[in-house]
Amino acid sequence: MGKEFWFTIPPCYEDESGGADNFIKIFVTSPVKTLVTCEVEGSGYYRQLNTVPNDVIGFDITPAMGQPYIFSGRRDDPRPEELLEDRGIHVYADDPLAVYVVVRYRYTSDGFLAIPVSSLGKEYIVASVGDKVAMYPWAKTFPSMSGITAAFDSTEVKFTTGGNIFTETAGGLKAGETGTWIMNKGDVHV
Repeated sequence: MGKEFWFTIPPCYEDESGGADNFIKIFVTSPVKTLVTCEVEGSGYYRQLNTVPNDVIGFDITPAMGQPYIFSGRRDDPRPEELLEDRGIHVYADDPLAVYVVVRYRYTSDGFLAIPVSSLGKEYIVASVGDKVAMYPWAKTFPSMSGITAAFDSTEVKFTTGGNIFTETAGGLKAGETGTWIMNKGDVHV
């Protein structure tokens, strides 16, 4: 539990869900009544709700507002690593909260328990699905993705690419190479 959360949602594969009611839901609970703010400055999303002690409230965000960008799958090549300003999702209150996020598309759903800013570390390992080019000719449209959101201004982020001798990011980082970015609060690196 914590009072402030910053996170992002790597873009889902849009083609598979044509016409579906895709959504992002952010569930929040607290042992006390507190005013919770959920915002994504870069997309203009802003909403406040009061918690009900020991119950769950929810924020509904469209993928276009909550994800750093929309990924159209087979129509789009994977995007190179980039820094997107003010695209992080920010949830905060005066009292401790637990935050759980669900992303639902037609054929896929993901969920995670958000880590509060007070519990963030300085080093992480990203577990990712391996390259599928050998199995699927269109596999370049199914890239592994990760997202980093800065909780503070002037945050130096170093990302070292893992993998094997065939691994290369869309931006050209090969296995073992490190990219460095300076990020400000709310910025997202994808």
